[in-house]
Amino acid sequence: MPPRLIKTARLLLRRLEMADAPGIARLVGDLEVTRWLTVVPHPYAVADAETFIREAGADWRFGIEIDGRIAGVIGVQKQLGYWLGQRYWGRGYMSEAVYAVVNAWFLAGEEALGSGYFVDNHRSGAILRKMGFRCTEVVTQHSLAQGCDVQCQKMVLSAVDWQARNG
Repeated sequence: MPPRLIKTARLLLRRLEMADAPGIARLVGDLEVTRWLTVVPHPYAVADAETFIREAGADWRFGIEIDGRIAGVIGVQKQLGYWLGQRYWGRGYMSEAVYAVVNAWFLAGEEALGSGYFVDNHRSGAILRKMGFRCTEVVTQHSLAQGCDVQCQKMVLSAVDWQARNG
């Protein structure tokens, strides 16, 4: 069972609310953000965000809140996925959010966690490697925002590896 709230030094990871929809649509509607995501279309409307929030329910999806404002989303559906609004890039926020969610995932007793990144998205790859994810395979996936197939590096992190790194 996922936690309802995760606090870090600078972030609040919380359940998504319908009030987040306009902010989510504005931030992920930026093609520089959306282009790194497989299942998010571009353009992205408030109605898309509302559907995403309704579908989230009580699963492992969290809004990333910085200084009281929605800044991105992180969660686990079939694998760990995340995005952050462009104006928040380069400050270590995503590493902080990923660490918090991965730690909560393994504290909940889960055994392994998959993730991946587009091979050109070096920042996302660096975050996952920093957390201890190991490369498994490169696969072709369709990017809705880009309207084409892209190469995606798949990765996995086991509970044993996480525990060894974070004791």
